[in-house]
Amino acid sequence: MDNILPAYDDPLFSILLIIVLVLMVAISSVILGNIKEEKKRKSLQRFLNRFNTKECLLNIEEMPFETSLIKPLTLLSHAFKTQGEYQKAINLNLYLIDNISNFVDKEHILEELGITYLKAGFLKRSESIFLEILHKHARNKEALYHLGIVYELLIEHDKALETIWPLQLMGEKTDRLEAHLKLSKLLGDKNLSNEAKTNALILLLENKNYAYRRIMKALFSLNLTEAWNHIDPKRIHSILDILWFLPSLNLNFDIISSNETLRAIYHAKGILQNKEMESKSNIFAIDTIIASQKGGSNNVDLSFSYGCEKCKQHFPIGFTRCPKCYAIDTIQVKEAVAKKQSQTGYSLL
Repeated sequence: MDNILPAYDDPLFSILLIIVLVLMVAISSVILGNIKEEKKRKSLQRFLNRFNTKECLLNIEEMPFETSLIKPLTLLSHAFKTQGEYQKAINLNLYLIDNISNFVDKEHILEELGITYLKAGFLKRSESIFLEILHKHARNKEALYHLGIVYELLIEHDKALETIWPLQLMGEKTDRLEAHLKLSKLLGDKNLSNEAKTNALILLLENKNYAYRRIMKALFSLNLTEAWNHIDPKRIHSILDILWFLPSLNLNFDIISSNETLRAIYHAKGILQNKEMESKSNIFAIDTIIASQKGGSNNVDLSFSYGCEKCKQHFPIGFTRCPKCYAIDTIQVKEAVAKKQSQTGYSLL
């Protein structure tokens, strides 16, 4: 035996032994890595098979897949999503995910699928997609951000707030987002009395991260006296529609008469008639209505639309989070002179 194997203290034997051990470890790592990747692939496939796509209108399951199709089909699915053709966008995304084996390559497509489900109103499906992404890539900012939106729409504010801390760890500025979610939680808390909510909202007015318009709208619903007492003369335009649609019984004429802009608004509304107190608001539509009233025309009213400062989209109703880009605190109130309708206006509250 000594003639066959080199002596244990032979340096060449030691080197040979180390090389063999390294090769065994490397081969084992490769095998285990492949097994783990295959398990992940099958797990993702089983996950995606839960979503029924029979209702989708594109029949592409039998189309041969080529890597050159990834970019054009991704762009096409994005176009379908933008146009509101959510079923087609979902079908394309699922086709791409099913045919791409590497998670890194299809992570962005999974994000698109989650966002499409979100926009289509399938909130639980969207939640499942984003959780699956985060299970494999915990530092995915887009998935975390949109998961928070899903939880907010599901009125699960505590879960939405749990997405804040990981975003902060990744260096994201979350002060306004956190304030937005905490305000939503406060307003939706059924265990708090109106008095407790009012006191909390008044304190939040001092914090610049909280949306002034949302707080004032809530105050006008909870406590009219406190709402009128906390109107900021410099930010009246941001709540112009709320003030315009307030019923006459909810008006505080002492505060209105002490502020030139408020006087002008309710002169234009036709509630104040004292000509000696006529004022200018520096709001074009309001001053136009007052001028037309002086000319004898009383058939003029205001109409409102709402724009997003970030994506520049316009909507017929107000929002706290942009329906298009999901930005917060970006609402812009846009008023326009319109012909007065015969029906009675209703309060936004």
